[in-house]
Amino acid sequence: MVLILLQSELRPKDFNPFTLLKAAISFFLEGIKENTRSMTNKFDGTYEHLLPHQLNDDISNNIGKLIRKYDPVPEDAINNEGFKEFIEYINHLHMLDGQPFSNENKGKLVMFLQDFCKGNEKHSSGFTGGQILLLVLRACNDGDREDVKNKKDALIANLLDSQTFSRKERIPNTCFTGVIYRMLSTLEGIHSDPEIKFTPPRQMLLTEAENEARKFMLDRLKNKKNSKEILRAWHNAQNNYEDDKSQKIVDDFIAEVSITLMRRLLSFTSQYSEQIVLTLMKNINSVKLNKLEHFALSQHITNELQGDGLDDQLENIKGKVFLELLNQNLLRTDFFLKDSSLTEAKRIASKIIKEEVKELKLKAKKTIKGQVARMLDSLRTLPLEKRCYRVYTELSKNSRDDKEEIKKILQEKLAITEAVINNMLKKEASHKLEIEIEDIYNQNKRNVTTLYEKIQEVKQRFIEDEFLIPQEVESITRVKITILNKEDKIIPSSSLSRSLSVSDLTSHCL
Repeated sequence: MVLILLQSELRPKDFNPFTLLKAAISFFLEGIKENTRSMTNKFDGTYEHLLPHQLNDDISNNIGKLIRKYDPVPEDAINNEGFKEFIEYINHLHMLDGQPFSNENKGKLVMFLQDFCKGNEKHSSGFTGGQILLLVLRACNDGDREDVKNKKDALIANLLDSQTFSRKERIPNTCFTGVIYRMLSTLEGIHSDPEIKFTPPRQMLLTEAENEARKFMLDRLKNKKNSKEILRAWHNAQNNYEDDKSQKIVDDFIAEVSITLMRRLLSFTSQYSEQIVLTLMKNINSVKLNKLEHFALSQHITNELQGDGLDDQLENIKGKVFLELLNQNLLRTDFFLKDSSLTEAKRIASKIIKEEVKELKLKAKKTIKGQVARMLDSLRTLPLEKRCYRVYTELSKNSRDDKEEIKKILQEKLAITEAVINNMLKKEASHKLEIEIEDIYNQNKRNVTTLYEKIQEVKQRFIEDEFLIPQEVESITRVKITILNKEDKIIPSSSLSRSLSVSDLTSHCL
């Protein structure tokens, strides 16, 4: 009570003893909350620090794979061309994870990398941090242009996270081993040769947290009157990025349960780290809610698929069976199969599998429709815009006369309108043009003559592709060059007029 009376901001207007007691209790409880938060954050920091050390054997094994694949790395990483190119790439990067990449973040990252690579500290594998970074960079540069960019951007995002976890200042800078782990983990799942793999302890696995989140959300759904609508929308949103109605239903449900779910996963007795929970919540709409929970039915589906060569479609078909059972009211309120419905459920599953087999045979046919179906399936992990653009451009190369037919097949397969697909193709073509202009600029910015010629070539090619009209190509090129030219001042070569600047290239007609 003395503390309450001494602090004007806490002192109540009424000096009634009961009011003072109430204010003192509130002050005491708030102090307990703050101490609990502080303790939780301290545990989080310690836990995040220890996790990479539990994976040190995997770290060493993966470094060994890179050493066997790529040439030996020099000890002087700072003066290595690969390191210098990476620093230049960071300085010229404008967007990261769809967000503007600020000069402040660039400066912090470059300063950290320079300090990290100057150090002589060695990992237990026998290599310095700089040498390991050079190995990771060689792996990042191994592949086509888009693949290289994706890996480098992922590496930059991981390095930033290792310094200020989740863009916050709550957890201290990651230790030396932790930085090495984050660099190597960039390649996990997106670099096939050599394959980088980690076998984390159970509490570090994102799949465990996903299973917990799924159980929680299904428990909430069983008491909701529109549970069927939400589950159907969840399936549609995961398989059709243009389904705005389904996406809104999903977003509303996530907004309703997200706070309570995070509290559950971050409770004092939770086995999950803050990093895992935040990663899960960022991608919560990718959790598979429509999963069968019945061993006999799952085994029936598995057995039938083995005979039809659709083993790789197991989870996809189980999801379709789940939705059909839901529509036929064959599931209980907790979404488990009713005990008396197994025979009917097997019949439904067999029917769906039969339809899938028919679709597979269609893909096997060497027709345009089969090629479209086959490519859509192989690219199913890509966003819908990229899938359409890749299928349309690659198949139309072989037969330009079939462009309209390819577009119609895409509309039919993806259940979208012509206006939607035209908009997606134009949007992706614009993105591709920007990337190519940036690449040409960075490669030829010291030679305006070559830069001019290359830009003319790429503009002509995009006009011929007919996704963008000439005015749109000119506009996109002009804006991109203007942005890039803000950071670089280029001197025209003697073979061009002294009055011709890089900015002039954007407005010069073909």
